[in-house]
Amino acid sequence: MTFQTKETPLFRRLIKSGVLCLGLLVGPIACGESPQPFADSYVQQIKIRFVDTESAKQANVKPLPLFDGHHRAVSCRWDDNWTSDNLGARTEMEAFGIRGTWYLNGRTFSPENKPADYLPVAQKLLSGGNSIGGHSETHPFITYFHSNRTFAEMSNVRIAWEAALDRPVISYAYSFVDLAPPPEGNVVLDRTLRTLSRAGYYHIAEFVGFFDKVDLPHELSPIMPPENQTFEQFEQAVQWAYDDPEVGDRSPMISNSMHAWYGTQRLHYDYSELRKRLKFLADLKDVWHCNQNQYAAYRRQYRKTSIEQVSRNKKQIVVQIRRPRLLDLNDTTPLTFEVIGVDASDIESIDVSDATVTRSSNDDRTRVMFHLGHPNDETLPEKIAHIANPSNQRDRQGPSEDNDFPSLRGRLAIDGNTLKIRMSWDQDEPVRINRIRWRVPIAYRVVTETQRADQTVPQSLIAQVQLRPTDASDLSWGNEHFAAEIDFESEGQCGRVHLTCQRSGESPDESLPLNGFAILGPVPAQANSEEELIRLAQQNFAAERWEILDSQSLSWRTNARDGYINQEWMNPEYVRTTGTWDAESPTYALRTVVTSPDDRQADLVVSHPSITTVVINGEVIEPSHNHSARVTLKSGENTIAIVYPGCRLNVGTQRLSACFFRLADPATGERFRDIKYAAN
Repeated sequence: MTFQTKETPLFRRLIKSGVLCLGLLVGPIACGESPQPFADSYVQQIKIRFVDTESAKQANVKPLPLFDGHHRAVSCRWDDNWTSDNLGARTEMEAFGIRGTWYLNGRTFSPENKPADYLPVAQKLLSGGNSIGGHSETHPFITYFHSNRTFAEMSNVRIAWEAALDRPVISYAYSFVDLAPPPEGNVVLDRTLRTLSRAGYYHIAEFVGFFDKVDLPHELSPIMPPENQTFEQFEQAVQWAYDDPEVGDRSPMISNSMHAWYGTQRLHYDYSELRKRLKFLADLKDVWHCNQNQYAAYRRQYRKTSIEQVSRNKKQIVVQIRRPRLLDLNDTTPLTFEVIGVDASDIESIDVSDATVTRSSNDDRTRVMFHLGHPNDETLPEKIAHIANPSNQRDRQGPSEDNDFPSLRGRLAIDGNTLKIRMSWDQDEPVRINRIRWRVPIAYRVVTETQRADQTVPQSLIAQVQLRPTDASDLSWGNEHFAAEIDFESEGQCGRVHLTCQRSGESPDESLPLNGFAILGPVPAQANSEEELIRLAQQNFAAERWEILDSQSLSWRTNARDGYINQEWMNPEYVRTTGTWDAESPTYALRTVVTSPDDRQADLVVSHPSITTVVINGEVIEPSHNHSARVTLKSGENTIAIVYPGCRLNVGTQRLSACFFRLADPATGERFRDIKYAAN
């Protein structure tokens, strides 16, 4: 298929900004520094023998941006696991020779909290060369959660599916495409990206525009307009991604997305529409059909591989390269190199002593490519186990809780800032420990996140690491989750075990709004109800009941727990309203009394300022378009009321499950820590 370039600047802006995403509009954002997911590597030597010395002088070697030198990669990216619709999509994909990755939630998760186990379906999804990715444990708007719960959502789902399927999980897709919502924006994006790295992911499949101004440490697969967009929009997006040289340089992937809901009540398009899109992708020329794991591993190798030395001796050159280790890539996809400056007939042989080298089938007379595998001693786990210690018991050994390794006993526990592993094997043969990877939330630093042990232990292992709390504030709320990932060899088999534990972290104090507001609502939808709530906030703030229009009387409630969202998981700068991720939200009123130690100026930062009204000490405040307004707090008690209107999910909105609220120091933007919220 040959594409004709079209001038579509508006379309490019829309697809890059994410507007073609279930009604969400999120523009380019910036992000703070994020750590590199890993820096472990090894050296290989490539010997290339030529027919004559002149060819050896002219030849050079370079890695290629995509496997087999293709122009683009093509894959699918499907979210969610509470239906079996995915199996129908997998069957259609197989018919067209297209692979993909299913981004799943927790193995037993269902939105209705009904008994569920998605493992039987997930096992079938792997057929045809597909893979599994992470999509959070409980499918939240994850930016509403504090950092410790964010780590648990990302880490738990990865560990669960690795252990259930015995397959590495390295790729992530954000549930609800919730990456950088206001008012925190790039600040919360930075937290989640760092958390993804800590949890073990180095690849993301999302709209490219989210990361336009981000120095992204992860590999990225741009996704195309999802299933609820027209075929014409899909076709135009694919053409843009196929032709645009900037996309090719940055992320040369075309990903069909987002839900495999064809032929269901959720989507008016039937499987005929999916077949139409798959055929369009299958007809593309010079593309690599792969799953997202394969693409991620290839691109990570390409970007992190360096040619350190080239020596020439008569008819032979020796090229020394440094590339990432297989245990960090978690996928065996080889790296493609091209020999430039010579013809195919000038080469006698290509040899690497400790790895497989395969000549490309796309070789022609003027282009010579070969695929370089990893050394034979670089291996991936054949089986993966998980042994949990949710109560953080510190006794010497824990039970064997995974049938993959019935002789293995292990326990991870934390004591103060010491994270300790205890493992033992009920077998005679020693065990070789290849690597220990400490996975901890971003509230802590670990001097050495990866320990390459490369040691043989007789029947037990004890290892520990000291955690150092970071200088950053507000990262330690809620239960803390910790993990250790141990790769080993036992009785001729390579394995991996995830050990996990958790303990209580900090509880929000009175300087945070989470538990410091009373709520009124849901308020029945009627004309002028919001104006009436504003009037009552000014004139009747402290009344136990507010008389709304048409003589309806509503009572104020404290410690309200509307909805199903776990209150302990929420970022304590949010005040709960509906407590759900539902697409529609009714109107609520919120009120608190804030005690300040002195008279001061404060920046008021609140969710959805264009529709939210805040009343402070009887004065109506109108936050500006950038979500903040300068307000005055007096010494002593200050009355604050919020009218949070109902809304339906559409372009430019997030679900109104809770209201972000911060009174910040104008000089620093940091929240005041010497004020107190009290529900009234």
